[in-house]
Amino acid sequence: MRAPRLQSTNWLVAAIATIVMLDACAQLGLATPKGFDQSLAEAYGTHTAVVSATVTALIAGTITSAEAAAVQKQAIAVRETLDAAKEAEQLGNTTAANNDLTLAVTGLTALQSYLNNQGKK
Repeated sequence: MRAPRLQSTNWLVAAIATIVMLDACAQLGLATPKGFDQSLAEAYGTHTAVVSATVTALIAGTITSAEAAAVQKQAIAVRETLDAAKEAEQLGNTTAANNDLTLAVTGLTALQSYLNNQGKK
């Protein structure tokens, strides 16, 4: 009868240790570990922000319509890559899913940098 109680106690200690570790990471400003789904959701949110920022920059006159069209074309390609990552993950191909997600995030970062730099001119 003690063995099951010992196992549940070990599980509780491990859970508490994990919570303490995650809290310590947050207090130090370190990113907490994320799963694929959370990273994908954040990337989709960033994509939406890039599309919105492109429209805002065009209206503000910080980019031309040709520049906005170029950003839009790249944003569409990033969205397709995000969709491919999601599909690969659903099919169980985690390597392809992670590669596609990394590629998409790199593209989004580049688009954000471009828009930020255009806004500083």
